[in-house]
Amino acid sequence: MINKNIKSNHIQIENLFKSIFTEVPNTSIVLNDRSVIIRHDDSSNSDAASIEIVELSDRYKISYWDGYSLAEEEDSTDLKKSLKIFKRYSKKLAKNLNRFSQ
Repeated sequence: MINKNIKSNHIQIENLFKSIFTEVPNTSIVLNDRSVIIRHDDSSNSDAASIEIVELSDRYKISYWDGYSLAEEEDSTDLKKSLKIFKRYSKKLAKNLNRFSQ
């Protein structure tokens, strides 16, 4: 089966979350039909760190919020490339949360 949208990749994305964020406390994932958000659950920060991939009509938008502002944002028309970017941002978020939230 060819995974051609975000919804059809939910299992892959959820497994990615489990593998990267097992040692990172206070993180959660929200899976929707056209978007996925991984975020740090920090009640003291209204703009907590997060990563988001959104499926638009003609492209995918991947955003990385560092906990203060939008740090990086990329667009791609290719789902496979978009998921690689999402994975890279996920690793970056986990690394930063482990480093700075203790």
